[in-house]
Amino acid sequence: MTRQEVANTVSALNREMRVHWLIALGSHLTISARAYYPLGPEKGDLAGLIAFNELQHQVYNYLRHSRTTDDWTIETFVHGLCEKASASGVEGWFGAAIKASVEEISKRKY
Repeated sequence: MTRQEVANTVSALNREMRVHWLIALGSHLTISARAYYPLGPEKGDLAGLIAFNELQHQVYNYLRHSRTTDDWTIETFVHGLCEKASASGVEGWFGAAIKASVEEISKRKY
């Protein structure tokens, strides 16, 4: 799923469904971050964990502020998250999280 496809899908959601999508994205980011956990004798990837922590912070901060202001459009927000993930080197697992969140919200009935 491309960045633009995600932005198009999410921008078509109503306010309530967008909130559900942001919550789903936060949850899927938690799951994807586990790819960077230290396992056994391996050291893991602290930079990857930090990147996912920052991505989650941005998601929940956007969720909190989007209820009162519309400073960022959802399209700008999605593109910014994708840029941050790419710059941090976690675009693969981030892509899995964002795809899963879009698929999850697409299955919901409202």
